[in-house]
Amino acid sequence: MQALGITQSTQVENDALQKENADSPGFRTKMFLLEEDIERYAVNLPLALYDFPQTIHERAVLSQVVDGVLEDLEDAGADSVSRTSIWNAARQLTNVRKIVELLSGTEGDLFRAEQGVWGFVIRSYRPLAKRLRFLLSTTDPRVAQIFPFCELEPHVEVFLGCFRDLLGEPVIEQYASFEHAQEIVIKLNHGVKFLRERVRSEEFCRKIDTLRRSLQKNSKSLRDYIDALFAVYSKLLVIRLDLTYKNAGKIASTEIAHQEVLQAIVDREAFFRKLEGLPICKSLVGFVWKLEYGLHRGPHFHVMLFFDGQRSRQDGSLAKAAGQLWEVTTHGRGDFFSCNAHKARYGTALGIGMVEHDDLPKRARLQVAARYLVDVDFVRRLVLSGAYRSLGRGQMPNVGGKKLGRPRAS
Repeated sequence: MQALGITQSTQVENDALQKENADSPGFRTKMFLLEEDIERYAVNLPLALYDFPQTIHERAVLSQVVDGVLEDLEDAGADSVSRTSIWNAARQLTNVRKIVELLSGTEGDLFRAEQGVWGFVIRSYRPLAKRLRFLLSTTDPRVAQIFPFCELEPHVEVFLGCFRDLLGEPVIEQYASFEHAQEIVIKLNHGVKFLRERVRSEEFCRKIDTLRRSLQKNSKSLRDYIDALFAVYSKLLVIRLDLTYKNAGKIASTEIAHQEVLQAIVDREAFFRKLEGLPICKSLVGFVWKLEYGLHRGPHFHVMLFFDGQRSRQDGSLAKAAGQLWEVTTHGRGDFFSCNAHKARYGTALGIGMVEHDDLPKRARLQVAARYLVDVDFVRRLVLSGAYRSLGRGQMPNVGGKKLGRPRAS
């Protein structure tokens, strides 16, 4: 049986894998290779002619961000033209980050105005400068509005700030007057100059370092948490839910958005308290949640629930019960989407449902799905005033205790 291009382990191999600790180099290497293969198949953004080289993980994370934008637009009933325009703007974010990194290493003016055959032209003999003009022409000036109350990746923020007046401007081959061409040249060269100053500053370097360390810490926390659950339970029944609101996202002010988030936090805390007392959820052993804010969906949560696979079946019924509990908890204001009820849409990337301890390909798909909850924050991160968390998980289980389920190989 093939799973994402990698042959599933035989029973003998699985027994051997059970002997490896989740922290061992051998186990980590196997999981890394599986996860990379999964991401390669999960990418749904084809590279365009002017795209910069991207790692598989970069493209996969950007795919997740763009998919979320499209779901938000579909919920709002946006027309196809709007969806296409915003999709194009969102998919440029990785290109923007990369060109800022490259421009920060240049020196001097990159552009100048000259007399051409039929008028005045903007010259630059550096390929990077030509790509900058193309990228400016294809970056919608409204791109930041796609992610309300979010802070974009620092390089992207610098780009949008330094070239604000040139975003979305078409590339003109010939200008009727020298003054017009020179005006554009000055804006381009000044933008590059300010970009270099900001990216080379100590403040910017600290900001990038802090962001990366925070994401690495959160990503490791989720990975270790899921590995710890598998160290205790021989199999887990995994449920993925999106917990939303029916009439949220009508953004009138930052204050209203802040109130929506505060109410969502209250609802989330009440939801998990009630979930533990739900008779059908007695075998719940862990959870992960992520708070996000959509342009049209407002505040919403991506949730993973982990049940003891020895004591639970019918993940679709459990997901429905949890979703209905959210509706009750929010007094009818809430809505939900069950990924477990639509498994076919995930194809070979499915990492939910019953996951056996020794099924490494499926465990890898689960880990990839969990990691995306963290890594999308590298592209855009929710920032609203107030002391609150945007990511949470259950308590780390005691892995030194008795292993539950069928005996493991030792």
